[in-house]
Amino acid sequence: MANEKINPSAMLSKELIIESLLDMLAVKPLNSISISEIAENAKVDRRTFYRHFKSKNDVISYCIHRVSKQYEEIILQYNINDTYSFAKAIFETLENMKEILQILYKQNLLDLFLTDFEIIYEKYQYKYTAPEILNLENIDYIMTYWRGGFTNIVKKWIIDGCLYSPNKMGKIFNQMFSLMKEMHDS
Repeated sequence: MANEKINPSAMLSKELIIESLLDMLAVKPLNSISISEIAENAKVDRRTFYRHFKSKNDVISYCIHRVSKQYEEIILQYNINDTYSFAKAIFETLENMKEILQILYKQNLLDLFLTDFEIIYEKYQYKYTAPEILNLENIDYIMTYWRGGFTNIVKKWIIDGCLYSPNKMGKIFNQMFSLMKEMHDS
């Protein structure tokens, strides 16, 4: 597989299909968009659509997984050593994708993204949590609570139109963790 050549024409047609659907989703509901319309708008034929995707939902899933993978790659590239940097890195990535996230929200598809988001967040959550917190009794329940809380912060940020900067969101996240640490210490 490593020796497989990437067909630039195929990659272009796939991207055109994705862009076509996203453009259409910005103005009309998913259930009123046909495969033919997507293909026509992308300037490809229906067979090309089906070479890349099984359905409209398959295109949506592909977009969601791609957005999730992009933010995971960014997290891995950052030199993250605290909760502020962790949250800021996530929101910097999400800010670059806010148009897609807003479309998903308007189409009632945001929860599909948030499910993916939470799975990837969980992979790194323990890595960026202070060791003294990791030693708490029932840490898995605490981390599940925080993960759900952070996912809901992301959801609120998207619903509110992605208004706050990644820097401000990092501060909000850091403040939340500081308050929880203070509660634990008292």
